[in-house]
Amino acid sequence: MIRTAKAIFCDNEHGTGDVTFPEMEHVNDQTFITSVGTAQLRKDAKAAGWTRLKGADYCPGCSESL
Repeated sequence: MIRTAKAIFCDNEHGTGDVTFPEMEHVNDQTFITSVGTAQLRKDAKAAGWTRLKGADYCPGCSESL
C-alpha cells in the first residue's frame, strides 16, 4: 500500500530541523485518509500564519521577520 500526504516546508534554514505545516509530529493515519489538495493545504497554512513570497514558503516565525 502506498500512502501520500502533503506538507509545506519552511524555506528558511532553522538549524533545528525542518519546520512543516502540518507539523510532522501531528501527522497520523487520519492525515493520509483525509488528505487535502494543494490549494486547501495552502489556505489552511495561511490561516495558521504561513506566508508565500516569490515561490518560497515561510513559517509564522519567519513570516514575522519578512
